[in-house]
Amino acid sequence: MLKRFVFAGLIASVTLGVAHAQSEPRDGFYVRAGAGANFLSDLEQDVTFSPFLVFVSPPSNGQTVSTETGFVAGGAIGFDYADGIRTELEYRYMTAGIASVTRTGGVSDPTVMTTPNDDLNAHLLMSNFFYDFHNGSRLTPFIGLGVGGAFVENEVAQRDAALAYQGRAGVALGLDGGFSVDFEYIYLRSNDLVYGPEDDDFVLNGPAVRIDDDGLESSSVMVSLRKQF
Repeated sequence: MLKRFVFAGLIASVTLGVAHAQSEPRDGFYVRAGAGANFLSDLEQDVTFSPFLVFVSPPSNGQTVSTETGFVAGGAIGFDYADGIRTELEYRYMTAGIASVTRTGGVSDPTVMTTPNDDLNAHLLMSNFFYDFHNGSRLTPFIGLGVGGAFVENEVAQRDAALAYQGRAGVALGLDGGFSVDFEYIYLRSNDLVYGPEDDDFVLNGPAVRIDDDGLESSSVMVSLRKQF
């Protein structure tokens, strides 16, 4: 009887050891791709007209741009160091329709509501750092930080680029074959954006309008499929 108990204990120990070894994280490269919804905060902007544009009365000097719920998609390549740390290089695309533009200031142009026909688009190139909270289960919570560049086209097809930074949090569901599904929330901000000519070139550019933007501020929810090699 004692031998049976000892043998059963050895079998159980080996089985548990194999199961534990299979659940242990391993290092290696990975790729990730995903999509989701983007919620862009209202954009507060200053509007400046060049001296070449003549008005009977002062035009509006500011506006608030309100956006609709948008779409976000992207992909990344990274490396998992198996000690909870991951680093990656990510590209992400965001787009959002313009719900309205509220113009303010000016005598002949009081606050009015208009709806442009174009969208606001942003291309993001980010370097990310993640920490995974491994716990021996298939669900792995994680947090992350990122910094990079935002390349933005506004609703009237003007473009600018600025430094961007983000915070992320989510949970990964481990699957067989090195796959996992990430469910995450991303908060992103960028530095100020300037659409149109800079101060030194403003007069030389002829009739022009410059828009000074406080920068992007967005929240996104994404679902991504990750494959580790």
